[in-house]
Amino acid sequence: MKVRSISFIVFLLAVLSAGASGLPPTDRESSGSLNQTDLPEASRSLVEFADRALEYAQENGKERALEEFNNKSGQFVVGDLRYVFAYDFDGTCLAHPLRPESVGENLIDLRDANGFLLIRNLNRLASQGGGFAYYVRPNPLHQDAPELKLSYVARVDEDWWLGTGVWLSEAPAVFSADARLDLVSFVDGAVACARERGKEKALEAFNDRNGSFVDGNQYLFAYDFDENRVLAHPFQPDLVGKVRRGGLDIYGFAMDPSVETGLGGIREVARDGTGLVYYMYPDPASDMTPAIKLGYVRAVDDDWWLGSGIYAKEAEEAESSREPPASREELAAFVEAAASYARVYGRNIAIEDFMDLEGPFVREEVYIFAADFNGTSLALPFLPSAVGTNRLDLQNSEGVYINREMRSIAKNGSGFFEYLWTNPLTGEAEPKTSYVTKVDDGWWLGAGIYLGDGDGSTEASIS
Repeated sequence: MKVRSISFIVFLLAVLSAGASGLPPTDRESSGSLNQTDLPEASRSLVEFADRALEYAQENGKERALEEFNNKSGQFVVGDLRYVFAYDFDGTCLAHPLRPESVGENLIDLRDANGFLLIRNLNRLASQGGGFAYYVRPNPLHQDAPELKLSYVARVDEDWWLGTGVWLSEAPAVFSADARLDLVSFVDGAVACARERGKEKALEAFNDRNGSFVDGNQYLFAYDFDENRVLAHPFQPDLVGKVRRGGLDIYGFAMDPSVETGLGGIREVARDGTGLVYYMYPDPASDMTPAIKLGYVRAVDDDWWLGSGIYAKEAEEAESSREPPASREELAAFVEAAASYARVYGRNIAIEDFMDLEGPFVREEVYIFAADFNGTSLALPFLPSAVGTNRLDLQNSEGVYINREMRSIAKNGSGFFEYLWTNPLTGEAEPKTSYVTKVDDGWWLGAGIYLGDGDGSTEASIS
């Protein structure tokens, strides 16, 4: 995978201010869902176990069923590998025999190691009747190491659902911050391009196998919302224009909407805005052996959506640009990319990655800093002891409360702030330019550079 240069992110910001590997093809373009007998043993056993639990719940009622599902010695716990979990549609855990401390806790915002909103996605899947899903969770059999899990969920009634899963421990499934940043920047850039250039010109670019939106094995796929008609697929142009429904991967995950209902599939992830999705697809770098991919999909508008995906093996080799921003434009692009990263992967993962001195958000002396709107520092990679402290009273040599000023800019959206600050490389007070932006209503982030061409006066600009 090529290193994504900062100029690519600058292009993204320019397009916004002016106004991966794709969805896997299937061998069954319109044949509907696979018969259960076509599924591998791991998937069939999940369906059978979940069906037995579903039947028990329907025959015995919710209270008795949950009591049995939570019984570690009961009939729905088989060793340390197989058990039934249950949630209501608000995201509250109702049953988990191996993690009883979770019962009663609302986990609707729970993310896995890659930022995937697993309960929200399982909720959506169950609300449509049920199906298969992948996510990463700590495996208690392997010292809680994060590993890939395949689960099958089924709706019990309008109030709650249940599921069961199996570990796919051999499949590497934890993606680096570099790879995840690269994926978000790639897709965000494509969405910005589509909105700026228009649908026709954008699709022409996305379908160009030799164009700027094909980077090794990473490329874009695009579909309409109405019929799930293929709009872009540079490596399989014969698919463009075809309606795809009922496609499943090797474990039964519904990549395309079902023939019967039109629901399900990666399209629904783009529609509901959660963004991230896992699926299995043959990896050309491993003799076409199916491998897990992390995909990121977004709606362009109400009519169509696009996305891309990365293999875990490729992600190990990914490296985002370490080139520090050297202009106001590059600085803004760096910060906006970090903000998008935080929105996609969640606050906790983002802050952990911002604090990593070896990660993609520390570019020599330039780094991402973050704080909540109460003034508490959330990320300061070169001053970790200050994280968790309130820094609203921090002043520069002129007595300017710099964090208050930057917070004020972020509350209104985003913008630049120029002020005097001590350059650690020279030990002198020098003009510094920071760009800050709001992530959401709870927090903001920014970064700063010494441009050396100002008079040192304090100045703010809001965009």
